[in-house]
Amino acid sequence: CVSGCNCPEGLVLDDGGQCVPKDVCPCRHGGELYPAGSKIRQGCNACVCRRQRWRCGSEDCAGTCMATGDPHYITFDGKAFSFLGDCEYVLVREAGGLFAVTAENVPCGSSGVTCTKSVVVALGNTPRCPAGRDVTVNGVSVRPPKTYSGSGLTLQRAGLFLLLLSRLGLTVLWDGGTRVYVRLHPQHRGRVAGLCGNFDRDAENDLASRQGVLEPTAELFGNSWRVSLLCPEVDGADTQHPCTENPHRATWARKRCSVLTQRLFAPCHEEVPCQRFYDWCVFDACGCDSGGDCECLCTAIATYAEECGQRGVHIRWRSQDLC
Repeated sequence: CVSGCNCPEGLVLDDGGQCVPKDVCPCRHGGELYPAGSKIRQGCNACVCRRQRWRCGSEDCAGTCMATGDPHYITFDGKAFSFLGDCEYVLVREAGGLFAVTAENVPCGSSGVTCTKSVVVALGNTPRCPAGRDVTVNGVSVRPPKTYSGSGLTLQRAGLFLLLLSRLGLTVLWDGGTRVYVRLHPQHRGRVAGLCGNFDRDAENDLASRQGVLEPTAELFGNSWRVSLLCPEVDGADTQHPCTENPHRATWARKRCSVLTQRLFAPCHEEVPCQRFYDWCVFDACGCDSGGDCECLCTAIATYAEECGQRGVHIRWRSQDLC
């Protein structure tokens, strides 16, 4: 026998000091405890808390690719990289020619950072849609909401975003500034290529060039997806961190971006590690030195908040003091 207080066999000690069956133990999510039987959503699947574990459905979910800031990318399969190209690039292209999404990046700071100027969606031989604050379809200016019944194309406003929906299983969102999201239905898994990767559940092969060669650097990979070969190639060796070139902005950038690491966003830290998004935030806040300073900062914070929201952790972070 061992002296001391123990729960009877088959029971465990809960946070309140009571002996309870294992079946009623809670699950953790977003830094919070959820009682047995609680439900959350993970992507497109519902999850239920049973015996301290989340039991989730196995439905194949849509994939999302993100281009944000100056510019930073997260592919459909979760590969993260930065690529400061000054050209129009293919974000995603369907192998059979069903659709293609390209983005034009232009310099937006004196240190060489670039930002998205326009997004173009081509659906087979149907409308080419440059999307942004001014929207045109086949060269004709339109005002969302607008539906094109023949092509199954819908344009509408959704909060900060312009939303393009296609019955081909493609959704494009752009905030008109520096955030672009491309979402694909699972039917396109493994049938796409571009800066957004190939959507095959393997992040390790996402840096495949237009020629199908797996490139060792983001610069070689990104250069291969230029729409025009007349654009200059990016040489990563010549790129300096914007905070090095603009040291007077570094303290401000680190102070404002530190909100991502602090108490306000703490419930999300367990679901989405914040270090990468903090680094991107500091990079963008230092780099946007030709106007749009606060827009670059707030977009970087909003990008992390969106990742949290996609995992069921919703944070009310905007205020009069912050964005």
